[in-house]
Amino acid sequence: MAAGFRASMAGYLAEPAWKVPLKRLRSVSPEFRAAWDRHEVVSARSERQQVRNAHVGPLTLGRTDLWLGPHTGPRMITYVLADEESRARPERLQEPASRTG
Repeated sequence: MAAGFRASMAGYLAEPAWKVPLKRLRSVSPEFRAAWDRHEVVSARSERQQVRNAHVGPLTLGRTDLWLGPHTGPRMITYVLADEESRARPERLQEPASRTG
């Protein structure tokens, strides 16, 4: 899992959304920390998805599946906003709530 996470994270090194779970995993799991420190890399399956939110419109997400075992077994899925337009839109999610409050 650590090697797959490392491969997936390569394209998002500056993204806090990837750094936070890495820091947490390293702090709570000696096994993960040891695996991470080996610097192994295996490919993970990545793709882009579009979702439409009623308040802000379409969002493009980068989706990465990190398989924890065989491909039919458990996995961890991460979603990251994939472009500038999508990264700007979640701020608009709070606008309707702030106008009614």
